Amino acid sequence: MGLIKRKAVTPVKRAARKQARRASVKCKACGKRYVNPLTHVCAPKSDFRSRRSAADRTAKREAARERRKAAADRRKAAAAERRKQARAKRSAARRPSARPAHDYHLCRDEDCTRTACRAYAEGMIACPREHV
Repeated sequence: MGLIKRKAVTPVKRAARKQARRASVKCKACGKRYVNPLTHVCAPKSDFRSRRSAADRTAKREAARERRKAAADRRKAAAAERRKQARAKRSAARRPSARPAHDYHLCRDEDCTRTACRAYAEGMIACPREHV
C-alpha cells in the first residue's frame, strides 16, 4: 500500500481558447474610445485650466510689479526728503559772505575798480538821455 499513484501529464496539443476582444469604437467628436454608446459621455478637450493658470500667473506678476513700484516710490520719496533736510542743514550752516553784495547799478563810488561798475558808469556818461 505504500505506492503513490500519479497521473501522467500529457502536453497540450491545441492552443488555449482566446477570449474575444470587446469591440470599441472611437468617438468622432472627442476621440475617446467607448464600448457602449449609451453610456459614453463626450468630454471635448478644453484649455480652460491652462488659460486660468496663465491668467493667475499674469495677475501674480502684475501684483508683484505694483508692489515693487510702490516700494520704489516710497524709497524715492524718502531719498527726496533726506536731500531736502540735508539741503536745509547745509544752508543753515553756511557762513554769511564776508563781502557785502555789490550791485553795479547802485554803485556811486567814483574810484570803484570793478569792471561791471566802470562799464556801467561809462555807459551812463556816454548816454545822451537824462538819468537820475
